[in-house]
Amino acid sequence: VLRLRGQVGVLKQEKATIGQKSPLNKITADPATRKLMRDQQKMGMTMLFSDLVKNLKLEPEATEKFNDLMADQVMEGIDIITQALQDKKSPKEIDQLFTNQEAALNSKLQALVGQEGLAQYQEYSKNLLNSLTVQQFSSNLTGDKEAKANKKQQLTAAMQEETRAGLVGAGLSADYQPLPMLNFRNIASEEQEAVSLNVLDGIYERVAARATGFLDEGELKKFQEFRKQAQENNRTMLIMNRKMMAPISQ
Repeated sequence: VLRLRGQVGVLKQEKATIGQKSPLNKITADPATRKLMRDQQKMGMTMLFSDLVKNLKLEPEATEKFNDLMADQVMEGIDIITQALQDKKSPKEIDQLFTNQEAALNSKLQALVGQEGLAQYQEYSKNLLNSLTVQQFSSNLTGDKEAKANKKQQLTAAMQEETRAGLVGAGLSADYQPLPMLNFRNIASEEQEAVSLNVLDGIYERVAARATGFLDEGELKKFQEFRKQAQENNRTMLIMNRKMMAPISQ
C-alpha cells in the first residue's frame, strides 16, 4: 500500500511538472528542434532587416553576427515569455523584463556597429510598422508611375506622423515597437495586447481620415479592408503564440 501511495505521489508530481510546461517547451526540449526553430527565426529576421544591413554596409562577418543577434533576441524573447506566463508576471514586471533584454541587445549592437549604427537600427526598427504597411498596401494604389509614387510618399508621411501621435496619446515611449507581433510584451500580457491593438487601429483610423485627401474612393475602401485584416491577423497570431508558450495547466 505504501509503495502504491508513493507511485501515485510520483505520478501527481510528474503531472504537475508537465502542466507547468508549455506546448512549445515540449517541442524545443530537443536541441535539434530548438536549433531548427532558431534557424527559421534567423531567416525571417535576416529578411526583415536586410535593407538596414545594406544601409550599414556591413562586411559579411559583421552581417552574420548581426543576423545571429536578431535570432538570439527572438529565442531569448520566447524564453522570457514562457517563464513570465508560468510565473504569472504582472504587465509592469513583463515590461521590465523586455526593457532589460532590449538594453542588453542595444549594448551588443553598439559594440558591433557603433553608436551611429545603433541609432540607425533603432530608427529602422520603430518604423517597421510604417514601412511594412506602405509596402504591403502599395499594390492597391492606382494611377501612373508618378501618381503611385506620390500616393506612396503621402501614405508614408501619414503613417509616420500618426504612429508618433498614437504612441504619445497612449502614453508610450517613442521607441515602443508599434508592430504588435514584433513586440513580445503583447504575447506575454493580454492587457498589453489590448493596448497595442488599440494603438494600431487608432493609427490606421487617423491615416484613413487623412488619406481622403490623396486616395480615391476605391483605394480608401481597400485601406479600410487592410486595417480590419491587420487587426484580425495580429490578434490571431498573438493568441496562438500565447497558447503555445503558456503552461499546459493554464
